[in-house]
Amino acid sequence: MAWVEQVGQYSWRVRYRSGNGCESMGGFHTLKAAEDYMLDVNADQRRGIWLDPAGARTHLAVWADRWLDVIDVEIRTEENRRCLRLHILPRWGDTPLGEITASAVAEWLKLLRQRYAASTVAVLRTVLSMLLDDAVDDRLMATNPVRRRRRRGRRRDHGPAIAERVWAMPEHVLRVAEQATMLGGNDAGLLVLTAAWTGCRWGELAGLQRALDLARGVITIDPDTGALHESAHRQWLGPPKTPASARTIALPPFLVTKLRDHLSQTDSAFVFTSPRGRPLWRSTFCRRVFRPAVNGDPSKGVYPVRPGLTFHGLRHSHKTWLIADGIPEIAQARRLGHHLANRLTEVYSHVAPEIEARLLRGLQQRWIQATKPAAASWRNALKSRPSTKRHRRDPHTVGTRRTTLTAGRPLLKPHVVAPKRRTPHLRSESCAAPDLLQTGNPTTARHTFDRDLHPNKEVLRPGETPSRRTFLRTWS
Repeated sequence: MAWVEQVGQYSWRVRYRSGNGCESMGGFHTLKAAEDYMLDVNADQRRGIWLDPAGARTHLAVWADRWLDVIDVEIRTEENRRCLRLHILPRWGDTPLGEITASAVAEWLKLLRQRYAASTVAVLRTVLSMLLDDAVDDRLMATNPVRRRRRRGRRRDHGPAIAERVWAMPEHVLRVAEQATMLGGNDAGLLVLTAAWTGCRWGELAGLQRALDLARGVITIDPDTGALHESAHRQWLGPPKTPASARTIALPPFLVTKLRDHLSQTDSAFVFTSPRGRPLWRSTFCRRVFRPAVNGDPSKGVYPVRPGLTFHGLRHSHKTWLIADGIPEIAQARRLGHHLANRLTEVYSHVAPEIEARLLRGLQQRWIQATKPAAASWRNALKSRPSTKRHRRDPHTVGTRRTTLTAGRPLLKPHVVAPKRRTPHLRSESCAAPDLLQTGNPTTARHTFDRDLHPNKEVLRPGETPSRRTFLRTWS
């Protein structure tokens, strides 16, 4: 309920009741203006859409303190306090909520893009938007000025176009694993192989514990403790990324053997650990082991294999292999812990045992192909210099003036063939045939050639032939 009070000869105010008692809105110079506002307040209160003007005068810093105390998020998300303290509060802390406009926020974000990466700016925008969204829900302001909507201007992000993520073939992965073993030990190399041949995420592998069911040849991602999470200063076990990520993953036979041998040599609680036996930190592993193993570092004795490949790119590689092997989409989604866009297909489709067996056969075959001697020589060629050795050409491929060298015999007298005049149907002088080989009326020389050489015409074919020495002895 609101009412009008006169506070001066030409000044009126509107009084109303709120949760904090009686509030007032002054500054009306005519009685009619005050009465109009009073009627609006009463109408909005009856419809349940009235907003207390005092809420819009709340400073953002005051609201941020209340907001942080009531939100219930994961430990890592609470690091948004740092974004507030370093970026948002210095600019907006003393600004009332009702005075934050969309244009002012757009100008602030434009200045941030000149100093910070696009991903950092996106995080700051998201935190501010969540803060103001909850202020709208708490009826402190009418709308959120940071709400994403189509605006005028360029219809693209301010950052460069997102390039396709780099993925790797099994030969690349094997080479990366070899170099990772050189840099971080056996755990690092086996971690790379397991990520590529299972498609697991980093947290799922870093938090993988010893209780593996290798007798069945599977690993299980627990729905409550199936992933290792990390923040700036701590690590903890928690649920995986999505409910669909809690799954059982079948392993190809070679990986079962490698994991069994690895566990027999370690006694740590986790399958993959640092050289000191502690849980892995993603940033440390990628900086010291994975990126040098992929991009190369001559100072450490490792060479480029697949520049630009990330650890998550191994997950992309696994799905690419499954697509190439013709594995159905539902089997791919179950293995990777994904949801299908088609809800009907996801509910009514299942992975038959023969599909699972075909999937494992394909992965095992890729391992066999990658570890063949030919593949090993290809990997070693990454470090070898190109050969400058010149190979001897076969006698029939050299020019008309040539010297033939036979194995086990001294150098023969050069046989010089006189060059022939160029004819329209021949490309070069070296292609011209002697008179004995020209077609036409038979001559005495032609009959002699047919009688002596016809039994040995095999020697005229390209390459080495059994009759070559006899031919040379006869005609040299």
